Amino acid sequence: MWNFLVALGAGSALSRSRTVRRVWKPLVVLFFLGVLIAGVIYAAVVFKAVSERSNSPHVHAHSTH
Repeated sequence: MWNFLVALGAGSALSRSRTVRRVWKPLVVLFFLGVLIAGVIYAAVVFKAVSERSNSPHVHAHSTH
């Protein structure tokens, strides 16, 4: 698996030409950067939801009065 990813990063799995390598490597970097940013946003949303859920509210929503 790692050999294939390294080959993709170097461009040798697709082609030996420099133009393919010059275009492919930034696309791979942008893709992984986008995945990293999406992961950070997702983690922030999940942590915010968990922290809001764990806080006990002062006023209960379902009152028995």
